[in-house]
Amino acid sequence: MRTRRATFLATRAVGCFLLAAAVPLTAQERDVVLGLREVARPLADSAALFRTLGAAAQRARVIGLGEATHGQHEAFDLKRRLTMALIRSHGVRVVAYEASASRARRIDEWIQGGPGNLPEVMGGFGMLIWSIEENADLLRDLRAWNARAAATDRVRFIGVDAQDGEAVAGRLRQLLGPTRASLADRIDTLVARSTAVTQRLYQGQRGGFDSLQVEVAGVRRTLRALETNHPEHRELSWRAAELQAHLGMFGTAGGRDRAMAELLLAQLAPGERAVLWAHNGHIKRSALDFMGTTDLAMGGHLAEALRDGYYAVGFAFGSGGFQANAPDSSGRWGYRRYQHQAPAMGSLEATLAAASLGDFFVDLRALRTGTPLELWMRAPHGHRWWGGYNVPDDADARTRDASQLMPMVPSRDYDGLVFHVRTTPATPVDRTRILPSRP
Repeated sequence: MRTRRATFLATRAVGCFLLAAAVPLTAQERDVVLGLREVARPLADSAALFRTLGAAAQRARVIGLGEATHGQHEAFDLKRRLTMALIRSHGVRVVAYEASASRARRIDEWIQGGPGNLPEVMGGFGMLIWSIEENADLLRDLRAWNARAAATDRVRFIGVDAQDGEAVAGRLRQLLGPTRASLADRIDTLVARSTAVTQRLYQGQRGGFDSLQVEVAGVRRTLRALETNHPEHRELSWRAAELQAHLGMFGTAGGRDRAMAELLLAQLAPGERAVLWAHNGHIKRSALDFMGTTDLAMGGHLAEALRDGYYAVGFAFGSGGFQANAPDSSGRWGYRRYQHQAPAMGSLEATLAAASLGDFFVDLRALRTGTPLELWMRAPHGHRWWGGYNVPDDADARTRDASQLMPMVPSRDYDGLVFHVRTTPATPVDRTRILPSRP
């Protein structure tokens, strides 16, 4: 009797032949396509996908789930379903997010059963790009899980980003209380000064920034001395680390990524397992080469600290829509939609699409050494991705030359790879903020 997997491959074979006939493939690409047919797991078979990822990441303390853009429905929907599978069957009890560490407390309180309406609670992400229905679905799922779970199985939500200085200063003021108002005032002053000294740093004037760091170190020592006897000593320690990261992370190209890794690890209890949501560029295990630096991405720092205890899943897509934040004519920020046609010939996405397997996942750690597919995954390939804003109106035209794309080395950068054939934009919670299409 033919297995479901064999049936899947057989039905896709004709499509692969037709695509190969329409888009000429090199001999190497044909071998890669054949290799993908052997090892790829279809996303449509959720049970098999969850088993595959669960087995691949069974020793991981942190499982990073990336995204090629911050605004695709398919990626966020899959990440939600993978997260809940890891919670149900693999002992994950922390969801970490590329979101404001201080503001994310509001989200954690809500998923623990606290009051509040969900659109307001989602302000805890700290960035407009995350205020989407797909994230609302994630929080609903986490709240529902916690409502049924035993105390030891409840899931926590944490932010790992330190970009919001006002939020961390405000939370430290609450933790310090009225008797330490002068220290809180000092912290507010440092946060207020940081924008100007960082701007001067970018202009080559480092003196003010370095002077600020001396003052920050002094405040950190003072906060550390208060931690031992503080009733919320763990959070005071986390917020002190977040403050120092906020005020110092832009001193180096990779400072923000180092800070996010350190904040994540600091908030994990011994033995806790976490799933991490962030952009491909942050969860990758290698350097931030797209920024022109050898500084490691957040995932690179996690891999250094955890070794095989970190498992990173990168995402790629063939064509379709996504969204990013942009200002309207009045300066108010909203969501602009973009479309990509077929990927550039010779790009990572073009070869993945040529397999005609539909949406799929590949465990890169499990590839047989020396096969054409394994060798191809260890080579650089132009890869199409975007951040949360500053996306040009001619985004598709700018990505039609594979040699001009940012390189991805799949097996160096990630442990697993997800490919979506076609994507659609995520859905904003406030749909009135969807901006009209450009003519």
